[in-house]
Order: sequence, then structure tokens, then C-alpha cells
Amino acid sequence: MLSLTKHENGAVLDQIDRKLLALLQDDAKISQAELAKAVGLTAPSVNERIRKLERGGIIRGYVTLLDERKLGQDITAFVEVFIEHPKFESGFIEAVRDLDEILECHHITGEFSLLLKVRVQDMAAFRKLLIEKLNTVRGVRQTRTLIVLATSKEQRRIKIDSEPHTPGSKGAPG
Repeated sequence: MLSLTKHENGAVLDQIDRKLLALLQDDAKISQAELAKAVGLTAPSVNERIRKLERGGIIRGYVTLLDERKLGQDITAFVEVFIEHPKFESGFIEAVRDLDEILECHHITGEFSLLLKVRVQDMAAFRKLLIEKLNTVRGVRQTRTLIVLATSKEQRRIKIDSEPHTPGSKGAPG
């Protein structure tokens, strides 16, 4: 029996699609021949499924993961940003999109409005980013910084349910 999962965006994923996604997350350089063998399809069928997943936005891209420390990016920090009024948020977000040091920008709950993940060479570079770039953006009232001492887990891989479930549910029935 073929099991399908329909997601909020209308994409329908079957067990083969989920297996392809899991394999690609483990190794984005895996050949289509190897993928085909793993899922029991032909390479052209796998190619078409991958294209469909790309067109549907399920696969957003392929990246090479770099060792930041070996490239001289020794400081990771999280910066909480308090925006004094919601009217300034879009301007701030536009400003940080252009800053290569900002890896992530998230809207958050709590006292602060936004959470930034920052990666820089050293404390001098961080100070420059914070004082000369972030704190000068209109609407920034306050920032609070958390410097990462060590990272125990950092991954980009997401769990792909092996069993279908309906959107909004807490997972596969158990």
C-alpha cells in the first residue's frame, strides 16, 4: 500500500519521497544512480521526483557545510534585539539581510523582538558589528548578547517522518 502525506503547501509526499529526502540530507552529493538503487526506482524516475520536490519548494537548495573555525570565524553569538516599535521591524530586517555576519534572524516571543545568530572572526569584529552596524539601525532600542562558549550540537538535518500524518497533528499516530 502506498502511503501519502499531504502538507500545508499542497505537496504530496509518499514513502519514496521521504526516503529520498532523508538520503539527500545525509549526502547531497549522492548520485542519482545510488538514490535509484536505494529506493528501487530508475535514475530518470528519481530525477523527476527530485525536480518535483525542488519545484514544490520542499528542497530549497544544496549547500556545502564549512568549518567556520578553520576559516577564521571563531566567535558565534546570539544577539537579542529589542525594536522600540513594530513600524521599525521591516527596516531592521532589511538592514540585517545585507550583513554577511548575520547567519539567522528570527522573530521571537518574550521581552525582545528578534534573535540573531552571528558568526565573526573575533571580538573586535563583533564589537564593530554590534556598535557600528546593528545599534545604528533606526528603531533598535536595546540589544543583549550571548556569546557561545562551546557548541554541543549543531545540525541542519530535520527529522522526516516515516509514517504519514495530517498537517497540524502532533505526528504519526502511535
